[in-house]
Amino acid sequence: MFDTIMKNFYLSILLGAVLFAGCENQVSVTSEPFGRLSTGEEVTLWRLKNNRGASVELIDYGSRIVKICMPDRDGGIDDVVVGYGSLSSFENGDRYFGPVIGRFGNRIDHASFELDGVRYDLVANEKLGGESVQCHGGIMGFDRFVWSGEAIKEKGRSGVRFYRLSPDGEQGFPGNMHAYVTYWLSSDNVVKIEYEATTDKATVVNLSNHTFFNLRGSVPSNVMEHIFQVEADTCIQNNAHYCPDLILPVEGTPFDFREPHRIDYRIDQPHEHLRIMKGMSACWAVRDWDGSLRKAADLYDEVSGRGVETWTTEPALLTYTGRGLNPKKYPDGKYGPLCKFAGMLLETIHFPDSPNQDRFPSTVLRPGDKYYSTTEYRFYAK
Repeated sequence: MFDTIMKNFYLSILLGAVLFAGCENQVSVTSEPFGRLSTGEEVTLWRLKNNRGASVELIDYGSRIVKICMPDRDGGIDDVVVGYGSLSSFENGDRYFGPVIGRFGNRIDHASFELDGVRYDLVANEKLGGESVQCHGGIMGFDRFVWSGEAIKEKGRSGVRFYRLSPDGEQGFPGNMHAYVTYWLSSDNVVKIEYEATTDKATVVNLSNHTFFNLRGSVPSNVMEHIFQVEADTCIQNNAHYCPDLILPVEGTPFDFREPHRIDYRIDQPHEHLRIMKGMSACWAVRDWDGSLRKAADLYDEVSGRGVETWTTEPALLTYTGRGLNPKKYPDGKYGPLCKFAGMLLETIHFPDSPNQDRFPSTVLRPGDKYYSTTEYRFYAK
């Protein structure tokens, strides 16, 4: 009798442990309507949530991150993404809060490139230094379309996979390109983005995500107070078109973040790139890049204790600290008007203007090949 009781006791403990372990790995995924665009297209919001209280909200318009909620050092959950909260603002306001950018992220100088002896003239959407430039894929980039989405569940993580076909000639780019972007949330508070693409004609591709982070949370604050560290010994100095000109060592410059510093620790130091970009907007070359997943940067907020490591297969990390944000232009932020330095990009990419610059890793995608890139935002608190 006693043996039977003890056997049942241990079995109950074992079963509880198994059930607890299952709960530990559980990440839910749900969806709900988010509204309609002016075109009449329906937009869906997807929510990923783990049992630690962390969550990610996505919409299929622009395959876009709307919220990432993470714990601080005391366990308090708050949103670390800066931007809009309504569909009308996403459609009619600034385009680049949280979306996938493509077909080519960042800029292509002179809005043109040559591939296999053919010149392709792109749709320009900027005029900088007297020159036409295409930025983030043109007037109708990937951020302007509703993607199809499907939920995915795996052990320890859940995600949403978005898809769209970018037709041949879209914004001047050659080839019918099938693009897939998958967002994952894991049980250990890692937000992972996977980018995939194929084409039926040689083209160029450089996909990324354009989310503004502020680890302090939803209370408006200055991201320049964050502590930043980058795994990079060199960075890009731009020309007047905001495209790469020189590759410079970071040592002794305002862009030397090989050791952790406040973002603004040398912001008043004279530097030509700071003058051109009118502030801290920079592109670093990830140290010892070989295409494998490696750490690129660490961003930390001393007040909340939240931090995020950026890991990527991409060769470059581009940051922008929101110097152009202001309450008059952006009155409709999720938590009030968006002020200067409200958020910071951690944009993992191939180098801007790569199609025109052989010194950078190639962004050419050919039929039969598969484009693949991944970035992980590994959140922590201490």
